[in-house]
Amino acid sequence: MTTKTTTTNAGLVALSIVLAAILFAPRLEAQLAERPGTSIDTSRGPRDLSGLSIKTPRIRAIHTKDTGLAGGSYWLQTMDPFLAWKWGKDFTQREFKRKDGVYAFGTLNDVAGFQGILTDRFSPAIVNNDQVSCGGCHNMPYRDAGAGTNFSKKSGLGRNATHFFGSGIQEMIAWQVRQKVMQQIDTNHDNWISFEEMNANPILVRPAPGAEPINYGVSGDPDGDGVPNLDLMFRIWYVDSNGRVLEDATGLKSPGVAGYNFMMEVFGWGEKIAKLQLVRGRSAQLNNTNRVFAWDPFETHGGLEAFDPTTDDDPDRDGFSQVSNAGFQQSWISHIPPDRGRKRNSVGLSIDDPDGDGYISEITEGDLDMAEWYMTNSPRPAVGKQSSQTRNGQNLFVQSGCAGCHVLDWKIEASDLNNPDVHKRYNGDLRFFDLDVNFNDKHERLEGKLVRLYDVDAKTGEFRRRRGSFDVKGIGTDFKHHEMGANFVDVQFDGGLVTNFRTAPLWGNGATGFPWGHDGKSMTLDAVIRRHGGEAATAKDAYAALGAEDREAVVAWIDSLTLYSTDQVPTDIDGDGRISEHFKVQGKDTGIERFNPEWLFRIPGKIEGTVRSAEGKSVSSDALVNIEDAYGLRLPGLLDSDHDGFADLQDLCPNVKGYKDGCR
Repeated sequence: MTTKTTTTNAGLVALSIVLAAILFAPRLEAQLAERPGTSIDTSRGPRDLSGLSIKTPRIRAIHTKDTGLAGGSYWLQTMDPFLAWKWGKDFTQREFKRKDGVYAFGTLNDVAGFQGILTDRFSPAIVNNDQVSCGGCHNMPYRDAGAGTNFSKKSGLGRNATHFFGSGIQEMIAWQVRQKVMQQIDTNHDNWISFEEMNANPILVRPAPGAEPINYGVSGDPDGDGVPNLDLMFRIWYVDSNGRVLEDATGLKSPGVAGYNFMMEVFGWGEKIAKLQLVRGRSAQLNNTNRVFAWDPFETHGGLEAFDPTTDDDPDRDGFSQVSNAGFQQSWISHIPPDRGRKRNSVGLSIDDPDGDGYISEITEGDLDMAEWYMTNSPRPAVGKQSSQTRNGQNLFVQSGCAGCHVLDWKIEASDLNNPDVHKRYNGDLRFFDLDVNFNDKHERLEGKLVRLYDVDAKTGEFRRRRGSFDVKGIGTDFKHHEMGANFVDVQFDGGLVTNFRTAPLWGNGATGFPWGHDGKSMTLDAVIRRHGGEAATAKDAYAALGAEDREAVVAWIDSLTLYSTDQVPTDIDGDGRISEHFKVQGKDTGIERFNPEWLFRIPGKIEGTVRSAEGKSVSSDALVNIEDAYGLRLPGLLDSDHDGFADLQDLCPNVKGYKDGCR
């Protein structure tokens, strides 16, 4: 009896030691997606010999505007841009933990919180505290900026999570459209629209040279409802005679209003919302920039609050805040970051902690620099296998009138920042690379070509974007708002009717999976086309009148517009005109040449190579043996000695694990 008890106690002690080792191992605070270990290295935590899991711990990035701080956001974007891209991608795919501040205070173990209230003053606008990662919804394809979950929003119907492949291109087009609209109506070039400048002339913008112009409404208020009749895709705000925002103004007839300003918003389904729900002007419900498209869902779905002066800082109060490192104009009008940074500690971190959970600066300005950099350069969708059927389908799509709204081609104008006309100072293509992915009939697979859109300064080593023009092929949208008929009507919780939606881009549709439509009600592409009505009724009827084979051809063509796993697609990344079957990096055979950003870092990743599995079989391990150097973890801006998520330069206690604020 004594012996049995002693043995049991000894077993419990041994088990306790093992559990303690697991629970308190130095690097096992890592998120589930972090698997940096190699086949022989157990000290760094879980392994992933495929090399596909996130390899770095959560470290809050430091926002910088120059290259003075190695590892700061601007240094990464200009000195090691593929590493910056990978940091941004990992940021969107990372599974955040409670130690990172995920979920709002008081709702730690459930999905009880809500964001916003509808006009009945009771119904939730959207469920929050339901995701710990962007990849929780945007996960087709897995580990990329894909489409995915149909989630709860403002009615019994859901909302499909759309992909954001090519999202930088969309934002570039949106700002360029604003510039071309302003060329037509801002006659005194003061960057806002006065009563004297408003008129009833149609605003026409050509998406590409020779293309039919798109009508974006009129600048005036011909129906006298107090709101400019611009398309709903434009976020409008009202200003005084100095162009400053009047935050309480709801229309042109509000006291003190001398005119208005606007931005074009393109992210989301763009459903029209009732006037009673509007804070300023008339608009669809969208995110206006990639940067907002990053921090807003983090707060809405994960309770992770962003402190972002780039979005919030507007000294002259004209509605436009800062231009981000990536080169995009920001505005606080429709979305104000939840963490305003009214109180900051001695190293510049916001200590406001709006949700009161004790975790400060949950998302930093530098984090958003990285996320925006990834989204700016998120590769565009691919063109899959083409055949006589798909080519006929594309022609029939155009002939049926579908391309009237699903405009296939656009052109990004080359940079002209010194143009005397302020509205013709185009930004050019703000990406630093393009990934051109098409189907190779010979090899029967998708293949890519890396197109470098930068030059490297021979003296400084800086990567300088060329900001040239770019022909955007096959995007399939006019970026407009359309009334879609009875079959698209969405009855909200409070009885409000949603009838207007933006034209969803076509590219990538073939890989987004079903169901289709903003609400996910249609189980086939044919069904969602047949649902079209309202402004799309004529094109829908023309499609329905086609023979069965022709309709199948249209669907086959749309289905060929596909997505892909970016780091798996065979790609010529060294520019030699071929795809090697044995691509060598750091002296190691990495297998087929593909778009793995780790091969393009300033210090390329070095894989482990051939190892023996637990069963004694030969396995090729893509786990990296030089993570610290390749990922810059020893750079001053990224060094986190105590592994608490705060880089030493922004950590008041750099040698104490303080997940809440660096000290606690």
